[in-house]
Order: sequence, then C-alpha cells, then structure tokens
Amino acid sequence: MALTEIIITRALTKIASDPQVIGRLLNCSDSSMPNIETYTMGGYFFWDTIGNVNGWRLQRNRVFGNYRIIDPDDIRKAWGGEKAIIEIFRKI
Repeated sequence: MALTEIIITRALTKIASDPQVIGRLLNCSDSSMPNIETYTMGGYFFWDTIGNVNGWRLQRNRVFGNYRIIDPDDIRKAWGGEKAIIEIFRKI
C-alpha cells in the first residue's frame, strides 16, 4: 500500500470512529472551506473515490479536481482543494 493510501485509510478510520473530528479541525484550520452539510447523490458520475473506510469516503471531482469527505449517509462533511483536505488528514 502506498504512503498516500495509508494516510487516507488512517484518516478515514479516525473520522469513522469520531465524526466530530472534522468539525473540530475545520474550526481551527486556516485552510478549511465553509461547509454546509448536505446530502449528495453519492458521487458515482463526477467523483472518483480515493479512499473508503466504514462508508466514509474521500472523493476527488473528475472535472474540477476538488476533494470532499462524505459520510456513510452520503452527507458532505468537508470539502476543499487537495492541500486543505491533506492538511485535515495530517491533523487527524
């Protein structure tokens, strides 16, 4: 498993065990994007799933290249550019 996959898997595992960690990190991060939690359609057409742990998914948009974190109920919990999402994962 590549280092990036290990980081993604560990971060998604942490998020799955403590979903509020995303909000805490976004509240103290300069690189976070404002997020309104909203249902998604699962991202099967415009999104590539980069990692999946217990239904929590990190996805990358095929058109725009931005990232998002989706919970098992298909609710967007965080989004942003690659640097912002990687920063969130590093803090986790």
